[in-house]
Amino acid sequence: MKKKNRFLTFMVIFLLLVILTGGGLLAYKYYFASDTSYLGSWSREIDMRGYVIEDMNAWFADPTTAANVEFDDTKVTIKVTLALTSEGKFTEKIDESSFEEAKASASALALSGLISFLDKRLENAGIDKDSADKSIEELIEEALGMSASDYLAEKGPALLPTLDALKDMYNISGTYEVKGNAMRRISGGKSVCETFFVKDDYLIFTSPCEDNFGATLSAPIDNSDTVLKMLYDYPVAYNKQ
Repeated sequence: MKKKNRFLTFMVIFLLLVILTGGGLLAYKYYFASDTSYLGSWSREIDMRGYVIEDMNAWFADPTTAANVEFDDTKVTIKVTLALTSEGKFTEKIDESSFEEAKASASALALSGLISFLDKRLENAGIDKDSADKSIEELIEEALGMSASDYLAEKGPALLPTLDALKDMYNISGTYEVKGNAMRRISGGKSVCETFFVKDDYLIFTSPCEDNFGATLSAPIDNSDTVLKMLYDYPVAYNKQ
């Protein structure tokens, strides 16, 4: 009987140790500890393809032909980085190297549209371009004395906003606070509250939410203009860097 009691006592102690060191830690993690998986550096892509196409279609100044222009599938994106520190500070800014890459992609996309536009114009004019035994690019260079890409660079539209304009729109910094699945970011006397979650390597903001953080602010808010406009459509996903 004594051996049996000792065994039961040992099992009780063992199970308590398991609970306290293993299961207890898990319970603490999920029910008591703050989830800080949102901390670190994240990035998202701004799709500028539509911006480039809109600029090109306006530049063509021929709505009938422009409506039939085909652009290739070149992607034009600019990276935005978001850093969230354990001190409650955040910084979001344009990645300048990605802007340089976007300019090259925008030029390639615009060139495909220009070639298509001229091709349609010749077709509408009843000119058989195949009989010339030359490509559209060769015909352009012969007619203008420069390549289509050089002509586009010299005479074409801007295609993208300037880097300074993008910085004015997207570069912000300030403080943030988290309560449950809500994050309030404060910058320049303005704030925005959004619901969010972290899954795998993604930080996803799902929608604006009601600000229930109360008066415990780490930065003052100007009550005359309290909404910080975030330049994206929900939901928006950031990748872990």
